[in-house]
Amino acid sequence: MTEESVKVAVRCRPFNQREKDRGAKLVIKMNGPVTTIANPDEPNEAPKSFSFDHSYWSHDGFIEKPDGLLVPDSQKSNYASQQKVFDDLGTGVLKNAFEGFNCSLFAYGQTGSGKSYSMVGYGVNKGIVPITCEALFEKISKNQEKFEVTFSMLEIYNEQVNDLLNKNNQKGGLQVRQHPSQGYFYAQDLKRIPVGSYKEIERRIEEGTANRTVASTHMNATSSRAHTIVTITFDQIFDSPGGGTKKSSVINLVDLAGSERADSTGATGDRLKEGANINKSLSALGNVISALAEISMGSKKKIVVPYRDSVLTKLLQNALGGNSKTIMIAALSPADINYGETLSTLRYADRAKRIKTKAVVNENPIDKLIRQLKEENEKLKAMIESGKLSLNIDQKSGTSYNKEEIEELKRKMYEEIKAQMEVNQQMIMDTNGSFKERLEKAQQETATETKENQLQEERKHKIPYLTNLNEDPILSYVICHFLDAKEIKIGRSQNSKIKLNGLGIFSDHAVICRKNNNFSLNICQIGAKVKVNGINVQQQIELNHCDRILFGSSNFYVFINPSKAESKEKRITWEQAQKEIAEAKGYSTKNSTLTKEQKLIQEEIIELLPTVTEVNAISDELNKHRLFEIIILPAIAFEDFNSKSPNEQKVMIKMTNLQTMNVWLWDKGKLMNRKYLMQDLYQRYLEGEDFLLRMKKEEDPFWESAEDLFIGLSNFFLQSLSYSMDFEDKAYISDYKVVSIFTC
Repeated sequence: MTEESVKVAVRCRPFNQREKDRGAKLVIKMNGPVTTIANPDEPNEAPKSFSFDHSYWSHDGFIEKPDGLLVPDSQKSNYASQQKVFDDLGTGVLKNAFEGFNCSLFAYGQTGSGKSYSMVGYGVNKGIVPITCEALFEKISKNQEKFEVTFSMLEIYNEQVNDLLNKNNQKGGLQVRQHPSQGYFYAQDLKRIPVGSYKEIERRIEEGTANRTVASTHMNATSSRAHTIVTITFDQIFDSPGGGTKKSSVINLVDLAGSERADSTGATGDRLKEGANINKSLSALGNVISALAEISMGSKKKIVVPYRDSVLTKLLQNALGGNSKTIMIAALSPADINYGETLSTLRYADRAKRIKTKAVVNENPIDKLIRQLKEENEKLKAMIESGKLSLNIDQKSGTSYNKEEIEELKRKMYEEIKAQMEVNQQMIMDTNGSFKERLEKAQQETATETKENQLQEERKHKIPYLTNLNEDPILSYVICHFLDAKEIKIGRSQNSKIKLNGLGIFSDHAVICRKNNNFSLNICQIGAKVKVNGINVQQQIELNHCDRILFGSSNFYVFINPSKAESKEKRITWEQAQKEIAEAKGYSTKNSTLTKEQKLIQEEIIELLPTVTEVNAISDELNKHRLFEIIILPAIAFEDFNSKSPNEQKVMIKMTNLQTMNVWLWDKGKLMNRKYLMQDLYQRYLEGEDFLLRMKKEEDPFWESAEDLFIGLSNFFLQSLSYSMDFEDKAYISDYKVVSIFTC
């Protein structure tokens, strides 16, 4: 057993459209393994340098081939392509897997920094996950040994585990359990599908992505706040006179949620910051990495690694501090406007490279493995029958337990043991040779689904349809609703041809009518919110190819008419559709007369509009009687006398209690934090929980205690005081709109 450090790579992407619109400047430089970052607000400050195993420059120096593949633009270019990243990182994962080591590769970085591009990729620019899977089966085909490969895919959102290969996840998600004797954590009842080729894995990834898209729409969840874990279990069976040997490897490929810092997501200065599970897992991961780094550096302090603090850290325990060879790839934004987030990511990666893991080859004689599993089940069965359960109560801690608490501990331990016995029994069945039958069954399912997908792709070239838009590009253009009837009802109702869930969707919401090859859309009832190309629909309108349609608050679709489609047209993005809505409301960064500061304000407002729309919709559905509005206030209103400019402004959110007309002001961070809590509240409401009546007001994300509020400001000229002169004058108090509201 050898100890080795976690391998860490960082990768810098090109500017995105938002950064280009804001005239962003480059703050990242790379030279070999060294990455430097310059503080845009302190030009005289020396750039900060970090050294990693690999520093990948993917910002520029590339061209796009006719098929869309991105490659270096010359032999001298230092552009790191998808293939280059795989050659450095993915080949090591494959080599270790064939040697019988557990392997883990996880991507970290802020939302939009390029994590998913590195892990999954887009179109022909495949990421590490698909290339690794393809190379795995290519290598298998050249070997004579017997191989067994299984695939699983899960998502962690708000501390809940969902099986992405199961369309009917149980309420509350999968239980995360701990092995009673070996100590590792696992998701109980997670589907592990046998696969026999890369195409089968590709199909399963598509299935998982589709289920993830549907779930995020139904739950009104924010996909950028979810972690995705793809696990490939790879077994090699070697025949020998003693009955054969199994060499096993578990490959974890982890796409972590956006790593926005606490001060940018609202975890600071809010009484409910601890209630948000949404950031819990990444905070816990940071604590685990810090603790492991300290241990690896030889700290003499007794350090307990807090794996149990979140679902994510439980499931990644082996990958981070146990039996695994681990790689981390940190995705970086090159832009000055993301300096704080990028610096935070670099520091995080710098801590991670200090962690050391101890990987061992997982190799066991098959007969011995089966015997050990049977013996363990006998021991567990005896524990249950005798009632002698080890509760792991720490007597030294001084904590006392009453009879009810001890019984509850016993009940939980009983459940853990029963669950482990089921897992062991399944492993015995799998090892005894049922893999071939399970693989054939899975391949039949895959063949049926593949045929259905092929038929759907053929229909897309003939029949007009609606396809979804999502904030996460990977989840866009996944859902498809064909418009193959004369009249197509849209809404929550079971009778709807297109059944939608989510905020602001009525039972009968809208209808699309077809006459020849012309399509029109209308709302079904007053109050049903539908926007086409950013404009509210009040009466029947004609639909044109590539029209953007928003149903309710969050169901975004594009209308595709294949008979009107051009051969090379650019895909509509979620960001473009949101900008269109903002422009319809009078907000735009394209106005050449705006100053740089005004453009930044407009950009911030455009970013906030979808969130404000969403929280207003949740307030309506839960009868919270709260109205949220975006306002702009002068910096001096917050006693910010050190602001860079006397005219500096700040974007705020005004919350009004429509019953009392009391008003509160929130900053962007607080709104984002409360949004996640409101989403959780709304989801529990949809699941039929009656907690709303029992909820304490202090736990309610819509409730705030009375507080001082900025009403207006007035200027007083004090020059007369220096001459000891009496001076009478009128003071005009103006509100944030610079409208005089009072004179004294």
